[in-house]
Amino acid sequence: MSPAPRIRVSAGPNLSSLQPLHINGPPLHISSPSWEGSISVRLRDYPGLKEDEALEEGSTWSISFEGRWKESVGAEEVMFGNVWEKPIKSYGTSAALRFMRYVDPSLECDLYADKPWALSPLFATLQYMSAREHSPTEPLPPFKPDSFPEDLSPLLPSSDASSLVGNPAARRSYFSKAAHRSSTHLTPQHLIRADFSHGFINFDSLSVSLPGGLSFSLAKYWNGEPVVFSCQRKGTGESWFVVSFVLEGDTEGKEEGEGKESEDVD
Repeated sequence: MSPAPRIRVSAGPNLSSLQPLHINGPPLHISSPSWEGSISVRLRDYPGLKEDEALEEGSTWSISFEGRWKESVGAEEVMFGNVWEKPIKSYGTSAALRFMRYVDPSLECDLYADKPWALSPLFATLQYMSAREHSPTEPLPPFKPDSFPEDLSPLLPSSDASSLVGNPAARRSYFSKAAHRSSTHLTPQHLIRADFSHGFINFDSLSVSLPGGLSFSLAKYWNGEPVVFSCQRKGTGESWFVVSFVLEGDTEGKEEGEGKESEDVD
C-alpha cells in the first residue's frame, strides 16, 4: 500500500500572499482591503484536534472561518469552491463532475479551461452559516471553531428568517434561487461565521467514499497541483480568501518545490 500523503496547508487573501496554516492548530488571521477574518482547517485523525473542536460525526475535514466584508457585497456575487492554475487531467473528468454535482447541485464550473474552476454560491454550499452584527470600528473577536450555529436572521426578511434558523438544508435550498441571493447583502457590520465540511474525502488514502459503500481513488485524477479553495467574486475572480492544500507522498505528478510557503504536517 502506498504511504498516506503528507498534507501542507496555507491560506491568505490570494494565491500570491499565502501563509502557513497549521492543521488542527490555531486559526490564521487574514486582513486585506476587502475582507478580514480568521480561518481554521481541521482534519480527522491528524494530531492536535482538540476535543471541544472535534468534527461532527461523518465529517473527515473542515474549512471554517469567521470574518467580515469591508464593503457591501451581494450574496449573488460571493462564490466558493475550487480553482486551478493549470489544466487538470481529462481522464475521468465527466465522472468527477457528476460526483461534484451530486455533492452540490448549485455548482457552476468549467473543468476544461486552461485555468479550471468549480464554484458555488457561498450561501448555497456551506454546511453551516450564521451572521451577527458587529461594529466595523471594533476589532474582531477571537475565533474558535468549536460551534457553528445556523442563523442568518440579520441578513433576511423576518418572514423568511424564522423558517431557516437551525436548518442548513433549508438555507442552502433558499439561496439556490438567484432572486434570494440578489436581495441579500453583506455589509461591514455583519460578522459571518461558517463551516465547510464533508465526509466524502479520505486524505489518508486519497480516496472518495460515497453512500452505499462505493469508493474510488483520486490519485489518477490528480495532476500534482495544490488543491485550492477560493472565496471570490463572481465573474471577476477577485478573491477574498483562499486555502491551499498541497499533498505530498507516493502520488503522481508531484513537482519538486511546490508549496514551499506552506507548513509541514506529518
